[in-house]
Amino acid sequence: MRDGYRFEFGAFDEPDAPKAQALKPLEEAAEVFGAWQLNSDTHVLNECMDVVQAVVNLLTALGFTQEDVDMAIERCNERNRERGRL
Repeated sequence: MRDGYRFEFGAFDEPDAPKAQALKPLEEAAEVFGAWQLNSDTHVLNECMDVVQAVVNLLTALGFTQEDVDMAIERCNERNRERGRL
């Protein structure tokens, strides 16, 4: 585990299943596409939140701290600013 505190929300039920956990964000992202194909904004939003939760669960299982995430978000924001993206 990394130094610092762990996320407080949803750990994956089976932390000894790392492959399944690593694949979960991909599975959830595919469901976003399916919802988009149905042209349902609410369903797309719900599926996007499932993606976020799956990613947070993975980060939690890997022992990342809020500080790690904050720094990664800033790096991502900087890359996007350099590319003229939001």
